[in-house]
Amino acid sequence: MTSIPGEMFLLLTHESGRQEATQYRRQALVAAVLTELLLRERIALTEGRSPRVEVLDPAPTGVAELDQVLAHLTTLRSPRMGSLLGKRDCDVTETIGDAFAAAGEVRRKDGWFLTSWPAGSSVLEAELRARLGAVLQGTRRASLQDAVLLEILKALRVGQRILREESGGMSRRQLDRTVEALDADVPAAAALRRMIDALNAAMATSASTTTMAGGS
Repeated sequence: MTSIPGEMFLLLTHESGRQEATQYRRQALVAAVLTELLLRERIALTEGRSPRVEVLDPAPTGVAELDQVLAHLTTLRSPRMGSLLGKRDCDVTETIGDAFAAAGEVRRKDGWFLTSWPAGSSVLEAELRARLGAVLQGTRRASLQDAVLLEILKALRVGQRILREESGGMSRRQLDRTVEALDADVPAAAALRRMIDALNAAMATSASTTTMAGGS
């Protein structure tokens, strides 16, 4: 199965190659990486409102985007989880994009300042969307990976826009309630909640900084 951050990349990348419905794709991908490392018991979170990340097992996972972040974490001393979301060394966008480009799922398009990832075959994304659509419409029980993806989309407030067709035209409120009602593993759900809280805090900080810069 494609990794959690890999599937998040597909959902948050428009067929034209630009970010889909959000300016926080990079932060969302880092949150997805940290969540998967947590679920694989490669890292742990300390207690408290601003948890720190501790490496439990630095051995490579064999998944490029996970290993990129895990290797960087081993060079740090218990960094705060929220601080990792904006770190350049944790930006796995190109790592994931290049892997999908090699598989023909997307194409790499380098511009003057940015690299975009126009759609290629889109087979994996079609399967992913069908899977999440079945979860939202109640014909398939959500896996832990499904729940993580939907929770992150909910945190970004873009689930209704990205999964409009797959959800059967649910309103944002209906979709959010459906995601909240998913039956997920309790310990993993609690850890995910803390990751989502850090993602929301990072987005709020980014928005505040942008507003202040625009007003100066």
